[in-house]
Amino acid sequence: MLIGIDVGGTKNELVLCDNQGHILNRLLAPGSNASEFGPEMAAARVAQQVESLMAGREGAPVDALYAGLAGGTAPQTRKTVHEQLSARLPFVKAIDNGSDALNGLYACVGARDGMVVISGTGTSAFVRQGDRLIQVGGWGYLIDDAGGGYALGRGAVNAAYRDYDGRGQKTLLTDMVIRQVGLPLNEAIAVFYEGGKRMIASFAPLVFEAAAAGDALARSLVDNACDELALLIATCAKHLTGAPYLVGLSGSIWKADMIREGVRARLSDDYRLLRADLPPVFGAAVAAAELAGLDSGAAFHDAFKAGYDAL
Repeated sequence: MLIGIDVGGTKNELVLCDNQGHILNRLLAPGSNASEFGPEMAAARVAQQVESLMAGREGAPVDALYAGLAGGTAPQTRKTVHEQLSARLPFVKAIDNGSDALNGLYACVGARDGMVVISGTGTSAFVRQGDRLIQVGGWGYLIDDAGGGYALGRGAVNAAYRDYDGRGQKTLLTDMVIRQVGLPLNEAIAVFYEGGKRMIASFAPLVFEAAAAGDALARSLVDNACDELALLIATCAKHLTGAPYLVGLSGSIWKADMIREGVRARLSDDYRLLRADLPPVFGAAVAAAELAGLDSGAAFHDAFKAGYDAL
């Protein structure tokens, strides 16, 4: 058996499958970004979630596990998470962990050189060239999450408050934000600060809705996100030997047509934008299969997809 884990800031997804890719169990659980929770806490939460995933199969041997964690790239973080998982999960024969970018890369591009650009709550990009995995951007929401859900959601809330107090232009986003938060803006500040990053990111869809309705300010927020994501992609390409550049798109923000189309319009024909037909947790399962020395090709993909689609 194999375990693939995709660890994000908002949610974790875990899948147990057999060595041919047939899904045996799946678990959705609260997120545990290693940068936010710290590596020990993140690993402890993941280990506990694995134990829940194995309910009814306690003690059964697992050939390999790969956990791709948001915030999981720093060497000390990787070491700490690996030690914690190895100690807590002795029934797993082989364990590897690293960035959640590898999940997205394997799910979109496979084992080829290319890049994955993740845009969910936050953003990050990684380039694979041979044995190297190079990070571009993705330094966390306090520093650098342009093009992601938090940045878009913050833009929506910021625009609403600036409209409310007279510093900004009129925008459809004001009434939309009030409706979603369920309070007048002058009474909602505590709610926003208590909700934090994930709550702010939940306002991102309002930007797309307002932009589609012709709101100029919302359109500018979308344009800025497209600019930033295109810049991530073009910067990643500098680490590859030449075109065509394979670009895996991973994360919820890429579901918006205006983001995909806007980024495509900003890039030349040298770039091939690829969306996986399965979520990043499939890439984690592929990584686990490779770790166990198993075939993760077309038959593995088809078996996994059939099971996942049936969930």
